Amino acid sequence: MFITQVCMKISKQWRQVSFQIPLSLSFVENPLKQVRESILLLSSCERLKNVTYLNLDSNGIGREDVKYIATSEWLKNLISLDLGSNEIDNEGVKYIAMSEWLKNLSSLNLGYNRIDSEGVKYIAMSEWLKNLISLGIGSNRIGNEGVKYIATSEWLKNLTSLDLACDGIDNEGVKYIATSECLKNLTSLNLAYNRIDNEGVKYITMSEWLKNLIYLNLRHNEIGSESAKYIAASESMKNLTSLSLSNNRIDHEGVKYIATSEWLKNLIYLDLTYNRIESEGVKYIAMSEWLKNLTSLNLGYNRIESEGVKYIATSEWLKNLISLDLTYNEIGSEGVKYIADSEWLKNLSSLDLGSNEIDNEGVKCIATSEWLKNLTSLNLGYNRIDSEGVKYIATSECLKNLISLDLACGRIDSEGVKYIATSECLKNLTSLNLAYNEIGSEGVKYIADSEWLKNLSSLDLGGNEIGNEGVKHIANSEWLKNVTTV
Repeated sequence: MFITQVCMKISKQWRQVSFQIPLSLSFVENPLKQVRESILLLSSCERLKNVTYLNLDSNGIGREDVKYIATSEWLKNLISLDLGSNEIDNEGVKYIAMSEWLKNLSSLNLGYNRIDSEGVKYIAMSEWLKNLISLGIGSNRIGNEGVKYIATSEWLKNLTSLDLACDGIDNEGVKYIATSECLKNLTSLNLAYNRIDNEGVKYITMSEWLKNLIYLNLRHNEIGSESAKYIAASESMKNLTSLSLSNNRIDHEGVKYIATSEWLKNLIYLDLTYNRIESEGVKYIAMSEWLKNLTSLNLGYNRIESEGVKYIATSEWLKNLISLDLTYNEIGSEGVKYIADSEWLKNLSSLDLGSNEIDNEGVKCIATSEWLKNLTSLNLGYNRIDSEGVKYIATSECLKNLISLDLACGRIDSEGVKYIATSECLKNLTSLNLAYNEIGSEGVKYIADSEWLKNLSSLDLGGNEIGNEGVKHIANSEWLKNVTTV
């Protein structure tokens, strides 16, 4: 009897303690098969009263489902709520904005939810959302009017992170942000995929209120080298550590402004993918003492060729690079050799050389390079690599730290797959992409029977005509138990 009483007391105490432990729940990409019933259960469950993080991204949640969340007393401790990629529309936003139970929220993501400026108005006028420091409302239809509501809101003045990507914003909307004292605490601003040109960038760089920015994303707008000049010449941009200007119209002159800017010396991430910088633009980066802190550099789709690679590979200023993306630059195996022979690039852990006309000789350079032994991620997809090239990788002592390998769209057959499957050097792989090759069901069998590939969690074999037999091999494999993405 005594033991029973003690156990009951301990159980009661444990129950009380368990209710004080912060919980995080994530149900991403439609695991909730019966959405309405599942949301109702979540919102009415006392045992979830200490949930502080709730992610319901991509679950087909509508406005009525949001109502259950917003009126739930048990969810009053939520600090972070992610409802991205659902169907909540303006009415759903209204429920959130009017909810006293959600007053502790510091992070709210409502991206891709059919919200327009009216929905933003509810957020901007909500006293209950005054503790927000992060707001994501990208991929909606808020336009300049929606931006104005945010920029003039007294309740949103604690924001440090604002995501307005793909929201139909032009220079007028940017002006609202740049002239807003309420947004002076912003450190992260995402304006990607909008209609901003050089004038809009000028508003940002001349703003006295945006001088605390450390992250700025202007990807896929309508800006050119003049915008690069504004950014490079602005003392207000001196705290930037991450700058994305990809998918714009920047040429080598624009790169020169960036590379010679004292104000951009704190950059550690620079993305200039899909511009027009060519090898001359790369030269400016490689010769820049101000960019010596870069750890991540993305220069894909810029026609830099092997000459541009040579500038990177021989640059002492780029010796801190950890990640290098040179996708689709026509560098060929000659360009690969420059990378493989470079002592300055010995800290690289991620290297993306997809779509670069690389053949087996280029692969051999990588596989035998002592300087590339720290690589954990290697992308050689969409090149001219066949089974011989795969053999170089599979037998390489220098590449045994790889956890991600992309060899999509090559000329690899079942023999090449056999090299991978029997390679002890590749036993750390968690991600393998062999899509659009010629491996057939025989190649799949090699993978399925491989003890060395037992750590795989992601495997892409699309476009290989593996047939039902190949699918069977995967399904019946004792070594592919950890694969969650196929």
